[in-house]
Amino acid sequence: MLSEINNPEFARIKTDIAAHSRLHGYYILGLVSIHAFRTDGTSQEIILKKLIDHFDDDPTEPDPDFVPDHGWTDYETTLDRARAHTIESLVGGRPIGHANETMSEQMAGELFDRFVAVCGTNPRFYIGLGIGDRKYAFMYGVLIVADDRAGILWIVESD
Repeated sequence: MLSEINNPEFARIKTDIAAHSRLHGYYILGLVSIHAFRTDGTSQEIILKKLIDHFDDDPTEPDPDFVPDHGWTDYETTLDRARAHTIESLVGGRPIGHANETMSEQMAGELFDRFVAVCGTNPRFYIGLGIGDRKYAFMYGVLIVADDRAGILWIVESD
């Protein structure tokens, strides 16, 4: 029920981000329709689970006996916090043990703002989800869930 959205501005964002390759990592970028889930009344928790399953490329199988003490909706945050977190993640540099930044803070802010704009109306922001291959040390970024679409701008990297 998740289908990729062909959006020209999102394609430009992907190209702009790809021009700043990670020193020891990669990006997870996606924009998908969640219209069908909204239409059939699927809960936000279930939508988040489906999005995480869709975007997460970690080859490790989850522990079947693990019982979480919280839900995915507990990772919701404010626009300002998501913006600061994602900008820091896109910039990289000293906070993740790199001598050089991957991109400027200004460029990272502009990319974040453009990304939010393509994600649709009434966005909700989620960080700290641990999406990505667990052999890397850092898995940061934002998952945005709006009225009829969701987008991910995620950085997976080691120091």
